[in-house]
Order: sequence, then structure tokens, then C-alpha cells
Amino acid sequence: MIRHQAAVLLAVLVGPLALIPVLPGEEPPRLLYLPGYPVPFPDADSQTPLPGYERKATWHESLEGLIEATLTTKPEDAAARGAEYERLRDVMWDWVARDFRDRRSQVEMETERRDGLWDTPAPEGGRVPPGFYLARAQERVELARKTLAMLPRSDTRARFETELDAAALRVQGASPAVKEAEQRSLFGDVADLRRRMIFSHPALDFDRILISKRPPPVLSAPGDNYYGMHNGTGDGLVVLANWKDDSVETVPLLEGKLPAGCAMHADLSFDGRRVVFAYADHTPPRDQWQFFLYEIAIDGTGLRRITGRPEDTLEGCAGRETVLCEDYDPCYLPDGGIAFISTRNQGGVRCHNGDRYCPTYLLYRCDADGTKIRALSFGEANEWDPVVMPDGLVLWTRWDYINRPVIPTMGIWTTRPDGTSPAHYFGNYTPNPCRICQTRPIPGSHRVVATTAGHHTIHAGSLILIDRSIAEDGLDAITRLTPEAAFPESEGDARVSFGSPFPFSEDLFLAEYSPEPFPGSMSSLPRRNAYGIYLIDTLGGRELIYRDPTISCFEPLPVRARPVPPRLPSLIADSSERPPGRDPDRRTGVFHVHDLHSHAHGIPRGTIRALRVNELIPQPTQRVPYSSEVRFEILKRIVGTVPVDASGTVVFEGPAGVPLQFQALDQDGMAVMTMRTFTHLQPGETVSCVGCHDRSHSGEPKPVAPPPPPSASVVAPTPPVGARYPGGFSFAKTVQPVLDRYCIECHGLDDKAGGINLLGTIDTSDSATRHTHEYLLASTAYRALLDVPGLVAVAQYGDETWYSRPKDYFAHGGRLARMLLDGHQGIRLDAESRQRVFDWLDLNAPFYGDYSWNKDEWRRVDSDGELRLRREIRSTFGAGLAEQPFAALVNAANPEESRILMAPLAVSAGGWGLVADGGWSRRDDPGYVALRERVLGAIEPLPHHDIAGTCGRDEKCLCLSCWVRHARRTAPPPRSND
Repeated sequence: MIRHQAAVLLAVLVGPLALIPVLPGEEPPRLLYLPGYPVPFPDADSQTPLPGYERKATWHESLEGLIEATLTTKPEDAAARGAEYERLRDVMWDWVARDFRDRRSQVEMETERRDGLWDTPAPEGGRVPPGFYLARAQERVELARKTLAMLPRSDTRARFETELDAAALRVQGASPAVKEAEQRSLFGDVADLRRRMIFSHPALDFDRILISKRPPPVLSAPGDNYYGMHNGTGDGLVVLANWKDDSVETVPLLEGKLPAGCAMHADLSFDGRRVVFAYADHTPPRDQWQFFLYEIAIDGTGLRRITGRPEDTLEGCAGRETVLCEDYDPCYLPDGGIAFISTRNQGGVRCHNGDRYCPTYLLYRCDADGTKIRALSFGEANEWDPVVMPDGLVLWTRWDYINRPVIPTMGIWTTRPDGTSPAHYFGNYTPNPCRICQTRPIPGSHRVVATTAGHHTIHAGSLILIDRSIAEDGLDAITRLTPEAAFPESEGDARVSFGSPFPFSEDLFLAEYSPEPFPGSMSSLPRRNAYGIYLIDTLGGRELIYRDPTISCFEPLPVRARPVPPRLPSLIADSSERPPGRDPDRRTGVFHVHDLHSHAHGIPRGTIRALRVNELIPQPTQRVPYSSEVRFEILKRIVGTVPVDASGTVVFEGPAGVPLQFQALDQDGMAVMTMRTFTHLQPGETVSCVGCHDRSHSGEPKPVAPPPPPSASVVAPTPPVGARYPGGFSFAKTVQPVLDRYCIECHGLDDKAGGINLLGTIDTSDSATRHTHEYLLASTAYRALLDVPGLVAVAQYGDETWYSRPKDYFAHGGRLARMLLDGHQGIRLDAESRQRVFDWLDLNAPFYGDYSWNKDEWRRVDSDGELRLRREIRSTFGAGLAEQPFAALVNAANPEESRILMAPLAVSAGGWGLVADGGWSRRDDPGYVALRERVLGAIEPLPHHDIAGTCGRDEKCLCLSCWVRHARRTAPPPRSND
């Protein structure tokens, strides 16, 4: 297979690409450099022909001749000859397949490749073993016998049975010594018969199939599959007419209607007359290739653009311009709208952190005309493949790694078409397979069909059935439809791969299929023409419908009407009043938890006294500074806590339009159980749930929470203790004041007991801050606490457990919280200060509360201002205090809680009351006001500020997203096709 990533690395080291096998009539891959990125991307659309080919009478004679004409290594050097053959073999197949497109030749090629007859350039004893095709013919006879049982009793079935009996006698009477050509003919006859049998199935009573022709993506991680710049130019949408015949008629839908580009992810309207699809125009520069939604009639008329039109503002979430807006995966909704996946959420994948352009994209919807675009999901990692279930719910795949393993956490979820009631469907805690995608409901069945892909592969792998009545997680609920294909990555590499299953029953499916090896990682990619369209059945049948030897074919859909699922009424406020996405002016919803002790993993009833509500903050740009000892950590903001009554019930108001996490707290305000996933609210929505969820994987019906009683009092969460500031929890802003108040006298000033220094000192030099995407730049105090073994317990990236267990990490997991509760060296923290530390521990001990490259923590000391400050301190409190380290006096991230201001301020005024001589009783005291001005004057303003979510540095960009702002301003306005 063409190893694009390896070629990229080679090009970086030694220069231009060379000697890469290519398809007929094309040029070698070029390298594409994205603005602001050091990583080159291969352009897989351009390749050159292979010389030495001459067509002969049969495909196998032509291929043998091509091998001898192409290989330059002498036969006696077997190892070198084998290596050269390995490199060129797939391209040789392409040349032969181009000239032998008849179905029998195609089936023979696939059979011999699958059985490894062409794995070496010249096998000993001949290419085809004696009796090979006779054995294959016998296998087809047996398959045909099983196929008869799939067909309803009819005159047609009776005729097939008679034909099969005659064919079986021919095969049984044939001798292994018969000529190979006669064996091939016999095999072809039986294969034809079986093909006609399965094609007569009543579920296949349609004449046309819609497909997409395009090359596979040039990068294979789950997010990279979709971006416009990673998908090559293709032939667009094509209708296969008379698909059961040997000569399939191809009818291009988009030819001459759109510029050269890529079309994918089509969906047919319920009446089968219209097609909605994603298309990227490839006439602009490649870094401006963007997918938007279009619609066309199945007869090729009425093309119109739905999203990305001139009137579409392409407004990103919270005003950010960190990602190119793209729309994919459209899906018709019963209410006339369209669900789709979009990058309008403007986020970056956390675990990549700038190694390449890799935005997140989430579930959205719009009206049929492209208006009223809004988010249905508020996740923080990628989502895929929306489809409408027979009950009207939308089912889609969601990546979800909140302090748990990053790779095998891509399960299936459902939501109402208005975005309310998000619920787990299957696989959120299933490590094998890695990723479940392309899920579709099966007519007349409670089961669904899906593709199991790898975390680092394209959307392809093995096909499965899922029966969630057995379990909501685990292999017990999974039936393998294509056992010849391993689950990529979680089970290693696969010999073959499938994708885009469309079910007719639990036994019969359309799908794309590649007979080529499928790696379970990013080490290599499928070739340009790897995939064709097949009819797949549970008997083992793999009937070729159509294959183009020059380009892959994806996403088969039968062109016919289908039942319209029920239209579910909206459960949220009027959409005209609702802000899009995560708008700062968002409204709220209500959560009703029936019993927090339900399935609470053995936690004694009465232990849980409160519920902490956390907002998860998605990463906005491609590269961010490390924010925590935990790599690729997601930041969190405490919304507040709500009390839990004796019955375990809680009803509270929560913010809509953001991902939310819950933590069950004990009487000390520490988390005994943490939700390591997320949920969300739509504006005006009320959600009822049972309580803490178990991980029994049981398929037994789950209890349904009753709605809150009309008399229930909806409470607003009590805000967290400590300073108020934008963004997530900051150690320097919330915890450092506690250390300054209680700890640095023994751990930081003249004495550093136990070798622990808890001063808030941090290196703010350019050389330190500009490389913080490579390491954590934290304060002395933070490092000291995290470096003591067992003191702080974090869920570290890559080492997290799969499931939450009581007191597994966070405040209860380490020794620090217990030390503070018991008192340390006679020091007991006040309740608020102690809760600040507990909050920090329960949020997985972050250091920074934002992803910005312009952090308050990085504000530098103004030397002149420092001199003035120290003079003021000396005149007021004496030389001893004035000569202390700057970090002991001033908190640059949170100046209002600087020690020099809080220590002399009376407790009654919100201070610490530690300095009696010269202290202040109130904040409007002239001495306090004057010193506060000196504190603020001792800190330099930040030299840069965020612009539209980016670092604002442009040419010296650190976030690797500033180029997006300029691309949006320089790109030509989108063209409308109306």
C-alpha cells in the first residue's frame, strides 16, 4: 500500500518524493504545507503511469507479462526482487483491472488476491495450484445452497434449485486434473448462479444505487477523515442504474454542475427524490477547501447550496475564528430540517496539540433552506454519522474522553431532533472495538448495523450488528457480520475492510469493500481505488456490484422511498429566541436527579450531601500551552453546588449550551464519585435522570426517572468559593492565596520545611512561555505539591481507569485533603480556604484555567512599579516585609488577593487579619487604596491579547490558528447555486 505518512517523513529528511507506486496517467504525490504548520501533507490526487504494460488475452497473462516487464531485479536475487514486487504489486493490479472490467475477470482477480496467489513474483510450482478453482466452485455451490434458504418460496426459487442441482452435479463430476481454463469457467458459472439467486431477494426490488466516487482521505485519524483539505478530487455523486446487470450504467449527478471538488456523505430524502450531500470546491487554494451542504434531485436537476451561502455568516461559537467552518454528514429529519456535523463549534482536538490542523466538529441542525443553524450537541471532541431511528430519535457517534482513555471511547448516542434528551445508546465503555460509526437502523429489527473502525483509521473496518437489549456495552451485544475483518487497532491490522453498511434486513447489506490489507493505525492508507460497492450477507457472500479501477466508490444508498419516522415535538424554548451554540447570553435548563444513591457503587445512603456541577471548557485552537500536570487535560469551571436531600433527590437550574459534568460530594465537600463523561441542556429543557449510573453492562431495562413534581423547588447552584474570574479553575488565582495565607511562612520564605517551597514564583520570560506546548510551565508551589508522591492523586492521561469508582482519584485519592482536614503542624484552614483546595483536587489538579497564550499568570513584574511598591510597604510595614520575594507579596494572576493586600486587611472586611500594626479595617481605607494602586502598578500589562479566540500574534503565531482569521478575510465569497 502507498505509505503516505512514511513518504512525508522521508521527504522532510531527504527531499522530494520518488519511487512511490502510482495509478495510470497521474503524477507523483506533491507536498502541501498549511499556513503556520511545519507538517507537510501529501497530495494524493496526482500520480504517474507505470511503464511496461501490454494487454494480452486474459487478465492473468497480462499481469504475468507486466511483472516480468516491470521488475528490474534479476530472478536470482530473490529477496531484492520480492521487495521490488511488493512495492509495485498494487499498481500492477490497477493496470490490469483497468483493461479487464468484465465481472468474471474482476471476481477471479479478487479471489486470487484474497487467497494470496500473487503474493510473490514467481511462486514455485506455478501460480494457481491444481484444483484451485474446482475447490472454489464447490464453495460457491455450498454458499448457493444456503442462499436458497434466504429466498421466499416461489417459482423463481424452484427454478434456482433445479439449476443449482445441475451445477452441483457438474462440479462433483469434474476432475482436479481438468484444465485450469475449464475450472475457471465452471467456477464462473456457479458464481453467476449464486449471484442471480441473491439478487432476486425481494428486499432488493430497486433499480438504482447512489454512490460517491472519491479517493480515500490522505490522513487516517478519526478527525482528519473529514476536512476538505484532506480529501482529494473525485467524480462526485453517481447513480448506478441496472446495478444487477453485468454492465452497470453509471449516471453522474454533478458533472458540469459544480467545479472540480469532492462530494461525500449523501443522504436520500424519505421519498427517494432528493439528495443532500457535502461538497468541497477544489478551485481555491487547498487550505480553503471547505465542505458545505448541497441538495440535488435524484434526476440531476435543481442543484442548490444549503450552507456556506453569502447570507450564511459562518459565525463560530462564542465569536471564535480558530477553525475553517465546514459542514458534513447531512441527514434529513422528519420535521423537514437537516441534521449534520459541523466545525462551527470552533474547537481543536486536545490530544493532537498542534501536530497538525485538526479541528473538532459536533452535531448541528438547520432548516431545509440552511437557516436557523444551531448546535444539537455541545461536546468537546469529534462527532460523526447522524441518522434518524424508526422512533424519530437521532443516533450519532460521539468521542468522549473526559479523564479516561482517549482511544477506545467512541460510542453511540441518541438525541431528539431538537437536541434535547441526549442519552447513551451503546459502546461508551467498550474498549473493543475502538470506534463504532456509520450506524444505521435495520428495517423491522431492534438491532442496528455499524462499522467498527480504528482510532487511527479512516471510517472503515469490520461490520457488526448491535443488540442493546443484551447490553449497552461489551462484545456480548455484538455480532460480527464480516469476521474476516478484524476490529482495526484494538485487534491489530485487518486483512480486508468494509464500510458504510446499508441494511435491508439483519442478513443483507450494501457496503463498500476493499480486499486490500487494512492497517490498524496511521502507518499507511488505503489506495486511491481501494474500495468498490458490494452486496454483503451473513452467509459469507460478497457480491461485487461495481468497482472503478481508477477511484474508490463509497456510501451506497438504494434509490427508493422509505418510511418517514414520527416527527417528535420540540421540548425547548422557541428557536427564534434561542442563541446559537454556546453563546454568552445562553439561557438555562433544569436537571432533576431522582436519587443520587441509585446504583451508587456501594456508597452508603446519606454519604452524598451535595452535587457539584462543572462546566467543561473545550480547547479553542490547534495548539495550546500545557495547563496541568495531566497531559492534554480538559479545563473545568465550577458552576456551583446544590444540596441533596435525604432521599437523594436534587432539582436545579443549569447553564444550557455547554458540556456539564457532575460530582457527588460528601459532608466535607469532596467528590466521592465523579462523572467522567458529560451531558448538556438545551435552553428551556428539563432533564430527569435516575441517579449515578452503574457499569454492569446489563441489558435489563433501565429504570426511568419520573419528572419532578410540580411542587419541586428548583434551586440555583451555589457559586464556588474563591475569586471570580473568566474561564476555568486556576491554581494561581484560587489556591495560591490559601498557600500565601497559611503555608509560605514555613514553606517558602526563610524556612522551606521538608524541602517544599510553596511560593507562587513562575518564570514568565519569552523563552519559557513560548514553548509551553511542549511542557508545563507552572509555579514553584504547584510543582512542589505535585512532586510529593501520593500527596495529590490525578487521573493522568494514558493511565486513567476505564470507569469511575468511589474515591478513586482527586481529593479522596491523595493525602493532601486528609492532611488539611486533620490539621498540619497545628495549622487548620478555615472552611472556605480548605474548600478551595478540595475544589482544585477534585478538578484533577489543574494549574491554568484557560487555553490562552496570553495568560494572567504570565504577567511580568514592572521594575519601576516594584520599586515604588516596596517603598510603600517599607514605609507602612517595615523593611522585613518589604524585602520578601515578589511572589510572596503580589499575586500577578489575581492581584486583588495578593498577600500584601490581604494579610493587613481585617477578617471582617474579607481579609486575613494577619498584620495588626498598620492594618486596615475596611477596603476603602486610604492606605489600602494606595497600596492596591501600587500592587497593580507593579505588574506589566500583557503584550498581546486574544483575538477571536486566537493568540493574536499573526506572523509569530503560537496557537497555529491565526491563519484562519486571515483565510476567512481573503477567501472569495461563497458562490450560490440558486
